[in-house]
Amino acid sequence: MRKSPIFIDTAYLVALLNRRDTMHPRATALASTWAERGVDLLTTDGVLIELGNFFARSPLRPLAASTIHKIRGTPGWTVDRISPSLLDRAEARYGAHPDKGWSLTDCVSMESMIEHGATDVATSDHHFAQAGFRTLMAAPHG
Repeated sequence: MRKSPIFIDTAYLVALLNRRDTMHPRATALASTWAERGVDLLTTDGVLIELGNFFARSPLRPLAASTIHKIRGTPGWTVDRISPSLLDRAEARYGAHPDKGWSLTDCVSMESMIEHGATDVATSDHHFAQAGFRTLMAAPHG
């Protein structure tokens, strides 16, 4: 039986690509560990869109573009497409939690995680912990 995939959030990908990010060492350590262990990774179209948006006006834009392309074609990665059903569930989650600062992209990610049985998420975003998932990157103190 295969283990549940680890969900990859935008915060992790940004930290992985940006050497100046305070979480870069943690992101690279996780990437190395997962590569050695052959861990299955999961993300969504929404996360990849956010990644592209984050680096849109950055010198790292070409690196972000090549990373998005590589993720889509690398064995061991699943990119969950934003289907009407996934979006409906995400919008319902978004609407049901007006007390939270969860973005719609976060809600798409959370619903994808539930669908794929993922409980761990590579992120420093505390919103996932609020929703009951285990975050793998501590938020920087400062």
